[in-house]
Amino acid sequence: MEICVGTACHIMGAHALVEFMENLPAWIKDRVDVTLSPCFEVCNEGKKPPIVKVNGEYYEDVTPEILNRIIMNALERGDTR
Repeated sequence: MEICVGTACHIMGAHALVEFMENLPAWIKDRVDVTLSPCFEVCNEGKKPPIVKVNGEYYEDVTPEILNRIIMNALERGDTR
């Protein structure tokens, strides 16, 4: 999983996503690899920041609540690396 922390995503709330990830229970943190990306360069393609990428799929306009759903769905699929 990658979280964009580029300028647009940062301004639109990526810091809240990073903070959310930092506060997850250890059993989830141990199963989810997270990388901070400087920019995905997809905003000019119409994607709304903040953006998260999981296994090549982009999720736009992500809030901590949406990120939680993304993580839970990925854990169910075994798709978190």
